[in-house]
Amino acid sequence: MKRTSGIAAAVAALLYAHTALAAVSAQEAARLGADLTPVGAEKAGNAAGTIPAWDGGLTAPPPGISIDPAKHLPDPFAADQPLYTVTAANMAQYESILPDGHKELLKAYPGSYFMKVYPSRRSCAYPPMVYDAIKGNAVTAQIIDDGYSVTGTKLSSPFPIPKSAQEILWNHELRYQGYKVTRESAEATPTKSGDYTITVSTDNQIYRYANPALAKVEDLNNEYFFFFKQISSPSNAAGSMTVLINMLDQRDEGRRVWRYAPGERKVKRAIGIGYDAVTPTSEGIRTSDNMMGLYNGAQDRYDWELLGKQEELIPYNTFALSSPDLKYKDILHKQHLNQDPIRYELHRTWVVEGKLKPGKAHAIVARRRLYVDEDTWSVSAAALYGADGKMARAQEGHMDNYYDQPLCELGSDVVYDIGGGRYNVLRLGNEQKPVNFNTALDEADFSPSGIRRIGVR
Repeated sequence: MKRTSGIAAAVAALLYAHTALAAVSAQEAARLGADLTPVGAEKAGNAAGTIPAWDGGLTAPPPGISIDPAKHLPDPFAADQPLYTVTAANMAQYESILPDGHKELLKAYPGSYFMKVYPSRRSCAYPPMVYDAIKGNAVTAQIIDDGYSVTGTKLSSPFPIPKSAQEILWNHELRYQGYKVTRESAEATPTKSGDYTITVSTDNQIYRYANPALAKVEDLNNEYFFFFKQISSPSNAAGSMTVLINMLDQRDEGRRVWRYAPGERKVKRAIGIGYDAVTPTSEGIRTSDNMMGLYNGAQDRYDWELLGKQEELIPYNTFALSSPDLKYKDILHKQHLNQDPIRYELHRTWVVEGKLKPGKAHAIVARRRLYVDEDTWSVSAAALYGADGKMARAQEGHMDNYYDQPLCELGSDVVYDIGGGRYNVLRLGNEQKPVNFNTALDEADFSPSGIRRIGVR
C-alpha cells in the first residue's frame, strides 16, 4: 500500500474511515445461510416462480450418475426440455429479461441467432471452507486505497452483502475458482466467412488468494494470481509460452507478463499488458480487461455505478455446450457460435455499469454494463459501448458446474464484434482433457526462469 503524509495522510484516513463501512455488522452477516445463501444470494425464489429457491445446490454427483476423473462430467439435466426460444421475431416479449448485448445479437443475426431457455436450476455450490471464509469476510473485509485494493479478506468473495458497484467487482475478481488448476483450452477467432484456426494450449493457474492456508490477504505480497500458458498447436505457434502474474493493487505495478517464442529462444518482458491492450490471438476483438471471466483488472479508468438487481437470461449449466460429443466444427459457426447447444436460464444478476472517467481513455470501450450472477459472483454477460454510444462488443460466459468439487465457474466465453461480424471464443474444452482442480503446480515455474527450464527441454 502507498504511504502518505501531511494533508494527504489526513485525506487517506478519511477515505479509509468511509470505506470501512464496507464491512457489515455481525447481525447482518447472520443472514448468510438464513434468508441469504452462504455466498450472499437471495435464498428464496422469485414471486413468479420462474426462479426457484436455492436448496443447497449440487455438492456431489446426483443419484444414478457416476463420474470418471478422466472424462467430462455427465449432464445431470440432460432430460430438461426448453420452455421457450427467444428469437428476433418474439424478443419484444422478453425485453425486460434480455441482457443488452443479447438484444443486439438477436437484431444483428435475425435468421440464425436464438436463445433456448430452460428451467432455472440454482445448482451451484461450494465447499464448506468457502462458505466459512465468506461469512468471515462479511464482517472484516474493506475496500481501501480508493478501490485499488482490499483488506480483511481471504479465499473467496469479500463482500457477500454488497453496498456498491466496487464491492461487486471485487466479489467477481476474487470469487472462488479453485486453488491449483490445469485446463486444456482451445481458442478460435473465425473470419467473416467462417474460416478459423484452433489454438490449443495448456493453462496452469494458481489462485494464490484461494490457498486454504492463507491467513490474510496481506500475506500474498500483492501477487494474487499466477498464470502459465503453453501453446501446443497450431504448429507455427507450438511451444510459445506466456507467464502472467496479477497484482491485487496495480497502482505501483501492473501485471507482470513474460513471453517466450521458440524461434527466438528468448524470454521477453511484455510491458503494458492491461486495460485496452489487445490480446495477441484475438485479431483485435478482445482486450486484456475482458479476459479471465469477462472483466478483470484495476477499476480506476471508470466511474462505477450499481444499477440494482435484475432478472436476466444468462447461460447456465452449460453441460451440452462443453460436451465431448461435440467437435469444434459443430460449435464454431459463421458470425456467432452455434446457439443450439447453449442453455439459457433465468437468474438474478447484479447489474454494474462503468463509464470512462474524464481524462481517461480506452481504445474500444467507453461504457460497459456487466451482469453478475448472484449465486457465483461471476460476470455472465456484458455489453460494451464505444465512444459513439453504439455497442462495440457483446460478451457472454458459459457457466459450467463442476459438482464433483463442488464449484461453478465459467468454461468458455465469447466476445462478439457485432459490427465486424466476427467473434473470439476462449476456453473451449470439448476435444481436450477435463479440467484438473487438484493438480500439482510449483510457483517457481511461474517466472522467466521457469519458462527457460521448459523452453530448453
